[in-house]
Amino acid sequence: MSYFRKMAEYSIISCIRNDKPIKRNGKYPMYLRVRVGIKETKVFTNLDVRREQWDAKKKAPKDKALLILLNRKITELELYINRILVEGQELTLEVVKEFYSGKKKVKPENGSLYDYYLEFVERKRKEGLNPETIRVYMTTYNVLKEFQENIRISDISLSFIEKFDDHMREVNGNSAGGRNPKHKNLRTVILDMQKRNIEVDSPYKWFKIPSAETREIYLDKIELNTLIEYTNKFDKSSKEYQILKMYQFSCFCGLRFSDAMTLTWEDIDFENSIIRKTMIKTKTDVITPLFPMARDILMEWSKNGAMINIHENIFYNYAEPTVNQTLRKHAKLAGINKHITYHSSRHTFATLLVVDGVDIYKISKYLGHKSVNMTQRYLKYDLSIARESARGIHTFS
Repeated sequence: MSYFRKMAEYSIISCIRNDKPIKRNGKYPMYLRVRVGIKETKVFTNLDVRREQWDAKKKAPKDKALLILLNRKITELELYINRILVEGQELTLEVVKEFYSGKKKVKPENGSLYDYYLEFVERKRKEGLNPETIRVYMTTYNVLKEFQENIRISDISLSFIEKFDDHMREVNGNSAGGRNPKHKNLRTVILDMQKRNIEVDSPYKWFKIPSAETREIYLDKIELNTLIEYTNKFDKSSKEYQILKMYQFSCFCGLRFSDAMTLTWEDIDFENSIIRKTMIKTKTDVITPLFPMARDILMEWSKNGAMINIHENIFYNYAEPTVNQTLRKHAKLAGINKHITYHSSRHTFATLLVVDGVDIYKISKYLGHKSVNMTQRYLKYDLSIARESARGIHTFS
């Protein structure tokens, strides 16, 4: 049983000892069989796995956490071996053994960027960084891995950053606003390396991060009504219907994706027509009105007020990329020529309230902003135009 990787003049095979378990719990040890030329040696990983958790077809552990740990050990060894080869040194089994014996320590800058990135995120999580920010960091990590499978810290360069930006723009279709936080995340990790005396130059001294100061997308009243009518053609049990309705709900109440996904019936006060929610991103408590159109969606979800579990999540648990992909696809099919994401529902809520004459201080409270200045920046572009074009709108009623 093996997981095979081959590069240049060596190979690394991950295996399990399947003749007998080493522990009473029935787990088998995993090790790496390293071959250089015609010679080979076994390297123990200090990892073990149950036989039923070893995927014989993929030749790897089924458990994702265990697979990550095993791949990390393989990657560390590959980076070390590649450095030896790049420096023109002879690769021998003795050199490999030196790596594991600790006689030849790998300099931090020759380590994996991704290993350091994950360690950084875990450190920040333990320090209490809010889950929403952790999620954004991990989104950046996944995009980086998609762009380039492995990279050493010492190989971070201006060229790498430029190609990463090109990948996000050309392959993933990210706007400047979408690329901005990912660059900022990576720059923060690089600065953390420098604070810990790891020899790495930040390419961001020469690379201008795309500005996030772009026009925020929202739906006007006509577009929102168009989307509502379009949604009704789907079966109510379909993914499309559920996602589009959840999006519309946030258009009527202003909740972020993370807050909508964790909304429970306990957060809803039907009697007083309000939503009480501790926001995931800011950890602050927000009270926002339950407007009639938002209430109608909840009544549909609760089967018109039938007995429900108050601790149960209201909406189905979909991944945000799936939600955004669905929204973009069906907005286009509905004839709405805007690149919407779930977050645009929050801008829709705020903008339509403003154009209907609702006081910006009230809107600030509904959104959970710490100050009205934040709300003004949030709405920045379209207030004057929207006020002129939307006279007489009776919001969400």
